Amino acid sequence: MTERPSLRSETAPQSWGERDEHATAPAMPSPPYDGRLDTPSPAGLTHLYQIVQRRAAAYPDVVALGAQEGLGWRTVTSRELLALTDRLAVELAARGVRAGDRVVLWLPSHWRTPVYHFALWKLGAIVVPFDREMNAAAAARILALVEPRLVIVGYDERPAWANGAPLTDWWEPGAAALSPFPHREGGRGGRSAGAAEDVAAIVFTSGTTGDPKGCTITHANLCSQVEALRYTIPLDPSCRLASILPLSHLFELTVGLLYPLAQGAAVHYVPSRRGPDIVRVFAEQRITHLIGVPQLLTLMGQALDAQLRASLPGPAYRALRAAAERLPLGARRRLFWLAHRKLGGQLRTMAAGGAALPAETQRLWERLGVRVVQGYGTSECSPVVACGAADGSTPPGSVGKPLRGVEVRLSAAGELLVRGPNVMRGYWKDPARTAEVLRDGWYATGDLATIDAHGDIWLAGRAKDLIVLPSGLNLWPQDVEDVLRQDAAVKDAAVIAVPTTSGGATLHAYLLPASPAARAADLGALVARANGRLAQHQRIATASWWAEADFPRTSTLKVRRNLLPLPENVGAVKVESVLAADDPVGQAIAAAARVQAVADDQTLGSLGLDSLGLVDLALSLEQKTDKAVGDGDLRLEMSVAQVRELLARAPAVDGAGGGRAAGLLASGAPAHWPYTAFGRAFRGLGLPFDLLYRYAVTRTYIIGREHLQHLPPRVIFAGTHRSFADMPLVRRALAKTLGHDWARRLVVAARADGFGPAGIFATYGILAFGLYPLSQQAQREVSLRGLARLAAEGNAILIFPQGTHARGEQEIADDPAVRFRPGVAHLAEALDAAVVPFGLAGTEQLVPPDVPRFQGRVIAGIPVALRRGPLAIAFGAPLRLQPGESPQAFATRLQAVAYTLTRQAEAAIAHDPKGKTVARGQDGS
Repeated sequence: MTERPSLRSETAPQSWGERDEHATAPAMPSPPYDGRLDTPSPAGLTHLYQIVQRRAAAYPDVVALGAQEGLGWRTVTSRELLALTDRLAVELAARGVRAGDRVVLWLPSHWRTPVYHFALWKLGAIVVPFDREMNAAAAARILALVEPRLVIVGYDERPAWANGAPLTDWWEPGAAALSPFPHREGGRGGRSAGAAEDVAAIVFTSGTTGDPKGCTITHANLCSQVEALRYTIPLDPSCRLASILPLSHLFELTVGLLYPLAQGAAVHYVPSRRGPDIVRVFAEQRITHLIGVPQLLTLMGQALDAQLRASLPGPAYRALRAAAERLPLGARRRLFWLAHRKLGGQLRTMAAGGAALPAETQRLWERLGVRVVQGYGTSECSPVVACGAADGSTPPGSVGKPLRGVEVRLSAAGELLVRGPNVMRGYWKDPARTAEVLRDGWYATGDLATIDAHGDIWLAGRAKDLIVLPSGLNLWPQDVEDVLRQDAAVKDAAVIAVPTTSGGATLHAYLLPASPAARAADLGALVARANGRLAQHQRIATASWWAEADFPRTSTLKVRRNLLPLPENVGAVKVESVLAADDPVGQAIAAAARVQAVADDQTLGSLGLDSLGLVDLALSLEQKTDKAVGDGDLRLEMSVAQVRELLARAPAVDGAGGGRAAGLLASGAPAHWPYTAFGRAFRGLGLPFDLLYRYAVTRTYIIGREHLQHLPPRVIFAGTHRSFADMPLVRRALAKTLGHDWARRLVVAARADGFGPAGIFATYGILAFGLYPLSQQAQREVSLRGLARLAAEGNAILIFPQGTHARGEQEIADDPAVRFRPGVAHLAEALDAAVVPFGLAGTEQLVPPDVPRFQGRVIAGIPVALRRGPLAIAFGAPLRLQPGESPQAFATRLQAVAYTLTRQAEAAIAHDPKGKTVARGQDGS
């Protein structure tokens, strides 16, 4: 068989230029980067641990990684990354990890995950990444094949594939009380010495249920990628990347982590592919670059374009589009500044890989002033083979030229063959299948392609049955079909991908019945049972019985998939994902509640969930069922059965977890400025209420002043709740003590639905008193994140964990309706904040607490009635979560302290009805 001549890329380094002499200057780097552009060259890089070493030496104080941690955002500098890596290497070695050991990582996208990679590589160990929704059957085979030293898990649930396998929960480096491991002759100990040919990772095809193939990737493979990519997508320390794909995806590991870190750029991990998370991270971290799959780029582009169409008259929109076509890239960003502002105003480059990028998506983003670079590769090639040029010279639709040092050629059949330093060593312990794809160093990709006169590669389809989903995950239809055939009613099955209008894809199964009577079987239930044994991305969305006696086949009896039509609406049964045999809804609820199993009659509240827990549960349900679930759709009083019913009615998520295009860029975060120094200038609007306080309150008793001294930088005041007058009492008490600085910076978390009618009264409460509308339904997550941001900026948070006005007799009787909720613990843990407890008394005598029973006038939800009398408040010593203490346990402990303080405040008022003597240790003012 003859082969066509090969093409090898030896192009000179391309500049960052956008072919635009008028382009805007690069964004100013975040402090403490000093503006140096002497990025340490990856040349000579032979071991991945050298990346963190060199970076720490060149840019010690520049942010390297960032991720959500609780409600806050944590960043790790280059120096910290190296220190964390070294410490974790010691701790892993103390657990027996040595050179050559395989370690399975089942970890989320988080700043801690790269630390585990680099620490294992320092020890000479081999990383075996598992996908979030790893198929149980595949995982069992992989575990038997790689014989891991450790299986480290980082999700708050037990993986379905565990089956009794010993698991190790991940820990923050430095938190484990472990002794340094002894040096061992012939071993690497904690040193970074290692050969380039050492294996760095074994990457298995995502979710396969057949015999898994593990690509054996060496340090040399990945180091060659880091070296070559700088000639294609230049980066420097002023760049900030948003990481959305999981690190178990080799494209993300190489292009989204190793290469940016080697160039001094920062990598920020978006906690999910939901719209509010993406928008928040882009805006807060001023993201300049995005590495993503085509489907995400398509959804985001469609959402921005739809918002522009909706906000502009038709002629104005068409005029902007026409003008953009004639302007250079930088000017286009200025032209569409309103759209860019929502994304932080700094986005300038996107890289897409994992699947084919629609040419229209590329044109849309470049019309908005964002360069889109498409890459192509396979896991066997570490993974990048070719990439478009950052100067825009690559024609839309092409995947660009091969990377520097990589050779490509076409076989006689038009299959793309690859040779270079990026090609894997082979499949782990599988020489037979290695020989099928590797011959004389050339890897047969299975992709049909053409190469034009300029050397650009154009993909023309698959030579194999492999389905590449728009999410970037690979799927062998035979794996899914094997599971479907296990049902007694199914004789044979054929699976195809069905494109969606948003650029996504779903799977459809054509089934041959085992007998004529089998056609009467419940097709939806049949496929739902099969879905329970499949990974998330393998699950069937629709199914239908094949009308003819057999599928169209080749002479060797293989199904001719290209002749299978796209399913028509008539005859296609929609498969309900929530009915899958593995009970995805129950799994998600149990994981959120941190219990082994749940019962249908249990409520979310009785399982210990709170507002923040509902946020996490909504995201988990979306991921497990592909149903759109807003965090406001869930309520604490809902039972598990009611959640199932909700999911059964919920619309499907349009895309692979990215959210529907219409709401992808939606953001309901409360305005930030009222809580800044500028906004606090409006607190003078509360003067009339200060005067009313002076008139109505005959005396204010402040107990425990000494506890307000020497408070830490982050403080939460939390206590009992009696009336609408509670907030003025707390503010007044702080102003009269050593906590007076906190009085000026007090942010009062209040239920958004308790603000009364939106408009002037809500605005007045925000400006005059620093009220913060904490949503209990829609946008709950966004408002919680915003509150955490305010606390991180040095504001004190005032919250009432009871969530409702309570009576003294309810507290004494421990009425469940007024118990403290664990949300205060979540907030304190996320912010590493001290919680100052308090108890108060007398406010219910001044302002009626019960609006439904009040007979007078009510304005903005507050009774218009005022009586005179004394008030009292007692502060306790600051509390912190203890190691291992659950949020509910902390809330119970805080409640006990606050109730005791409340009794002290009540005693102060009882012993001094007209301002006479008070108990010892109590102060009046």
